[in-house]
Amino acid sequence: MAPRESSNSRSAWASRRVIVAGAAAVALAAGGMAFALTSDHSAAHSHAGSKARLAAASCTGPAGAAYVAVAGYQAFDAVNTANCDLVQQYNVGDSQVPNTGTSDTNYDSTDEGVAMYGDTLYFADTGNDTVAVINAATLDVDNYANPAETVIHVGFNPQDLAVTPDGSHVWVADTGPQTGQPTLGGISVISTATDTVTSRLSLPTDPREIAFSPSGATAYVTTSDGVLVINTAKLRVVAVIPGLGNPEGVVVSPDGKTVYVTNTAQGRVDVISAASNRVTRTIKVGQLPWQLVMSSDGKTIYVADGDSNAISVIATASDKVTDTMSDPGDPVSLALTPDGSQLWVGGLTSGIVTVFGTATDSLVGSFNVGYGGEANAGDGEEPTGIVLTSTPTPGS
Repeated sequence: MAPRESSNSRSAWASRRVIVAGAAAVALAAGGMAFALTSDHSAAHSHAGSKARLAAASCTGPAGAAYVAVAGYQAFDAVNTANCDLVQQYNVGDSQVPNTGTSDTNYDSTDEGVAMYGDTLYFADTGNDTVAVINAATLDVDNYANPAETVIHVGFNPQDLAVTPDGSHVWVADTGPQTGQPTLGGISVISTATDTVTSRLSLPTDPREIAFSPSGATAYVTTSDGVLVINTAKLRVVAVIPGLGNPEGVVVSPDGKTVYVTNTAQGRVDVISAASNRVTRTIKVGQLPWQLVMSSDGKTIYVADGDSNAISVIATASDKVTDTMSDPGDPVSLALTPDGSQLWVGGLTSGIVTVFGTATDSLVGSFNVGYGGEANAGDGEEPTGIVLTSTPTPGS
């Protein structure tokens, strides 16, 4: 989610990048959330056109937990998926201030991306050029400031990360410095056994999101130049798929035959054959499509259309949009519950997570990220990443 340069960037696209990269919110952590109400947003967020909206603090869903990266608050939310209750908001990637003789903590993290494998959470801390590793099973509801974590130094401005299908490695998209043409972008490869960087692939462009083929033999990485196709065993780029209009999100079908990429500049999803590495079809969606997520059976894709304040629902059998769900607040991040029954959507400028039932594409509930239950509780917190698990978080 870090900002980057592009010769054909649109103003809305650039504004979104600046909002995330410049996040420096101050929030209060206190008490449980009884209800949440968002009214007109502050001037910093008014450009998105979000409207006053009631955010219910409860919903009905499957047992489990959601972990929401809130980059603007240098933290993540642990949420009970059975009722949308915020269990705790934990700091992440924040170290003690060195050489001061105090126990002061430097709250400077910017956790934009999140991935999960088993009980382990991985956060891409863009502001500190690190990845934070946290065992979700050991989270303490009474200790928000210091969850046990391992911090791994990676490349410049890590934006996204993904765990290989076998869980042995985490690939980190280091977007590189955001001044001038990016030249220090690359992929950092972390061993999950040792929590250390074991390999690095330097790139002449800015990696954004990563998806693996089901076998893990191939990685697909979106960049400003197109999609890079990488042989994971040799850590080598074997193909570049150009002309995709500032691609951002990427997913791979369960059979590994098809890759879907959001074309942010042209408001569509590009469908790519993994056999030929060529675009075979395009699907028109809303404006500025960002992340996308696929159901486990590969039959449905959900696309966050930020500038349309909507979610496009695509049937992969026909590669057509079958439904559109309204979601004010600049939807940007998406995740499905493990049973596939619910879609969770993070609103970048509203600070609201909206929950939809996938059986009927209907609204189930929504809640503000952050504490307090008052109007604008989530302002500035920016839910840029969501992961969902069937294991409840401690303290639920």
